[in-house]
This record gives sequence, structure tokens and C-alpha cells, in this order.
Amino acid sequence: MTILLLVIAFFALIAIGAPVAVALGGSVMLTSLLLDPIPLPIIGQKAFANLDHFSLMAVPFFFFASALMDTGGLVRRLIAFANAFVGHFTGGLGITTVLSCVFFAAISGSSPATVAGIGRIMYPALTRDGYPSRYALGALSTAGSIGILIPPSIPLIIYGFVTETSVTRLFLAGVVPGLIYALGMVIMAAFLAKRYDAPRHKAMPWRERARVTRSALPALMLPVMIFVGIYGFPAFDLGPIAIEGGAIFTSTEAAVMAMLLAIVIGMFVYRELSIRELFRTISETAPSVGMIFFITTNALLFAFFITKIGVPAAVTKFIIDAGLEQWQFLLLVNVMFLVVGFFLEGVPTILMFVPVLFPTAVAMGVNPVHFGIIVIVNIELGLVTPPVGLNLFVASGVSGKPVLEVFKGALPWMAVTVLVLFLVTFVPELSLYLPDLAFGE
Repeated sequence: MTILLLVIAFFALIAIGAPVAVALGGSVMLTSLLLDPIPLPIIGQKAFANLDHFSLMAVPFFFFASALMDTGGLVRRLIAFANAFVGHFTGGLGITTVLSCVFFAAISGSSPATVAGIGRIMYPALTRDGYPSRYALGALSTAGSIGILIPPSIPLIIYGFVTETSVTRLFLAGVVPGLIYALGMVIMAAFLAKRYDAPRHKAMPWRERARVTRSALPALMLPVMIFVGIYGFPAFDLGPIAIEGGAIFTSTEAAVMAMLLAIVIGMFVYRELSIRELFRTISETAPSVGMIFFITTNALLFAFFITKIGVPAAVTKFIIDAGLEQWQFLLLVNVMFLVVGFFLEGVPTILMFVPVLFPTAVAMGVNPVHFGIIVIVNIELGLVTPPVGLNLFVASGVSGKPVLEVFKGALPWMAVTVLVLFLVTFVPELSLYLPDLAFGE
């Protein structure tokens, strides 16, 4: 009766137009008031406790870092660097878009931010160069999904927080799948460009490439510094000097460093970021950060509630009693996330469904880090599927084209996402090789 009332209350709130965050928290409060499965004071305490976690501090700083990269001129130089070396290939500007998304993803941790940051520059450039609008929209909306797979990743931070899995391991696990995803997007960019008979350009002279590289070097060093800071140097001896190796700072501290470096580079190296622009960028980004935390608080409250009334335990028992093999369970998880992705964004999906599915996955022998990467790639697919695919709306806002037009453009590119999802699901070594190499099995 309790779970039935909870579900009815949730969908009733959604039906009357309530935001997802309000529906999550409101359904818990309404069910508690009517049936009292958990005292209201405990729910109130839990709502505040949900945000009292060190790892969640990384979220706003990565958001601010990505916004400041755009304002401070880092994004434009990263794009110019990628174009200098691949712009003369078939589909050169499409490949540039993919590589620019990879560079931006290595700092921002957010897929919508990647689409917005890269799209503002690359969409006009692609269409002006003769690429069809659908090609440009598809490239941006799908390649932008790499933003939540290549570390750092805000959804991976949320997943690590919910499941108490090492965020450092999760970040490292996303590297190989992220690079495979990027390679698939590069191949698709060249294939579709050839099909559309897109223009080709002469290779840039090496002197000009050197100039562009020098200009982009500070921006390129930012993700390198973050990666080295999180994972550190290996231990080695250099004559009388002994380096112990190891991490320099945590993933959360890396987010702070990313923001500070974006400010320093934009303000003192490129000199495109003024004090006024700094405060304007932070004030414009703050509402998005606030919304993430509002959703997180209510979704974690929802997850706490369904855990307390025994839903995850019941799901685990049902699946184990059904005699499903591990591959069948993972296939079922992918189908379920595909359906969920039609209606929910990434963070609510993690916070609502991972607490239910994670205990079952562990009971069936699925590595928590591997399961996290499966969840993230499913979210990437959900970001480009209507009616609420967030990347579709961001690309629509950047281009001024209807969301349906963006989705049609994304369809051929989504084949790469599906292929990567299949590989990540059934070849766990792709996700686990680097974490096992770095930390041991």
C-alpha cells in the first residue's frame, strides 16, 4: 500500500506540472503524512544530511570552471588547436567538434555544458562551412555526451556518493570507454561528411599550427594538471631526490583547482576575463547549481524512503529467485534505463534508480565501478532521446532549430552510443583495466 501511494503521488504531481524535484520530495512527504511509515522529523533531518557530504562540493566548482572556460577564451583556443591538426581531413570540422568536446569534457564534467560551450562556436562554423544543419546538430548533441564519461564527471561523482564507490576509481574507469566513444564519433563524423559531400580544406602550415598550439597550451595544460593532481606521479628516484608519488589532491579539491586555474588563465594569461565578467558568469551559473542540489536533496530523500520500506531488498530477491544470469540482468537494466531516459534527466535517474538496482547488481557479482560506467553510458543515450533529452534542448537553444530537428540529426550518431553501451556492458575489462592497473584488483 505504501509503495502504491508513493508512486501514485509522484505521477500525480508530475501530471499537474510540478518539477521533478518537487514531485520526488512531495510524494515522500504526502506518503509519510498519510501512512506514517517514517516519522516526519527523521525525513527532515535526512533532507539536510543528504547535502552534508564532501564529495558533493565538487559539483558547483566544475560547473563554474566550465562556464569560466567559455568566458575566459579557453574554449575558443581549444577548438582552434583541434582544427589546426584535423581540419584538413574529410569531415575536418566535424572531427574538430568531437575533439573539442573531449577537451572541454576533461574539465567541465557536464554534458549540457559541453554542448553549450562548444556549440556556440562550432554550430555557426559548421553551417557556414557548408555542412548540413542536421550534421552539425547531431555532432554537437551526441559528442557532447562525452562530457559525463571522460573524467571528471558530475554524474560519476553523484553515483560514487550514492553507492559509496571510490570517485577516483570511477573517473579512471571512464577513460577507456570515453576514448572509444570519441573514436567512434570521429569515424562517424568522417563517414557522414563524405556522404554529405562536405568541403575539405588545405592543411594549415606548420608555422601557423605552432602559433595556435602556443596559444592553446595554457588551456591544454588545465586537464593535464587536474588528471595529474588526482592520480599523482608514480614513485621514482632521481639521484639523491626520492619522489614518493601518489595523489596530490582529491577529486573535490580538483574541482576547486579547475575553477581557480580557469580564472587565472582567463584573467592573467588570455586577459579576456575581467572582474565584472567573473561575477556575471558566476551569477548566471549559480541557478543551475542550485537546481542540481534541489534535485539531489529530494531524489536522495526519495531513495532513502524506498530503501527504508524495503523496495531494493524486494527487487534483489525477486531477480535472484527468477534465476536470471548476470548478462540477462544487465540487459534488463539497459532496457529499463532506456525507458527511464525518455522521461528523466541524468541526476534524478541515478538518485532514484541506482539505490534500487545497485544492491541487486552487487549480489549478482557485478563490479560497482563497472556498473557505474554502464549507468553513465545509459544516461548519455537518454540525453539525446526525446521528450526530455537535455542535450537536444541545449543544442536547440544554441542553434535556434526545433528539438525534433535536433533529434533527427542525432539519430545516425546515436548508433555509436548504442555500440559503446553494448561494449561497456558486456566487456567489463574496458572499464576495469585502468582502475585495476592503478590500484590493484
